[in-house]
Amino acid sequence: MKLKRILAIVKIEYKSLIRSPAPLYMILLLPVALVLLFSLMFRSIIIEDVGTSVFEFLVPGLYAFSGLFMAVPVSLSFSEEREQGLLKRINTTPMTGSEFIGSHLISNMSMAIIQVAIIAVLTFLMGFRGATEGIVFAFVLMVIFSISTIGFGLITATISKSAKAAGGIIQIFVLPQQFLASGLYPLPTEAKVVSQFMPLHYASDALTLLFNGVALSDINIWVDLIILSLFSIGIIIVGIFLFKKYGKT
Repeated sequence: MKLKRILAIVKIEYKSLIRSPAPLYMILLLPVALVLLFSLMFRSIIIEDVGTSVFEFLVPGLYAFSGLFMAVPVSLSFSEEREQGLLKRINTTPMTGSEFIGSHLISNMSMAIIQVAIIAVLTFLMGFRGATEGIVFAFVLMVIFSISTIGFGLITATISKSAKAAGGIIQIFVLPQQFLASGLYPLPTEAKVVSQFMPLHYASDALTLLFNGVALSDINIWVDLIILSLFSIGIIIVGIFLFKKYGKT
């Protein structure tokens, strides 16, 4: 695996985002819209039991919720590259499949870092004062979670016949996590059980603990991190296997 080849594809991905910025808007402007909307709606409503505003209670879920939507542009990108024959052309070059996947990992992890930075700055400006450890750890969690979004994108591109179809199919992975695992609202017991089979649940849970002042040394936070890592690695491995076997034709 050669870093120079990987960075060349990363550069192409960034140029593609600039030429067709719709996915970039979703990744970067959606967090802005969510933070501003939730702040305006809930900042003045106080939860008496805990003494914080509803907005502050929802901030960990906003980090998780925003990261989830990275799966959409990822799936579209893979599907478009497949449609346009880019993958077939790559097969005629020295670049390996691992280098191609690695380039997407780097580009999307960097987008995850930028996304978290935007949310951190905006929530601070809107009055949120969560634990510093939570903000730092949010970068780690969302970078790890971005690996699972790439896996979902690979799986979607494999079973989609076109980029348009991919945009719909990816919702199979996005919507259940959006409603059950983002941590934006309380869930009944049955739904909580289902959410434990979704990687986003563990990112949201760890952030909630940290932003509520739980020490970074707490075992529950590290259990969340380990499970999220295992989910993300497992999903990306399945995605790579399926994409290499069926997604290049």
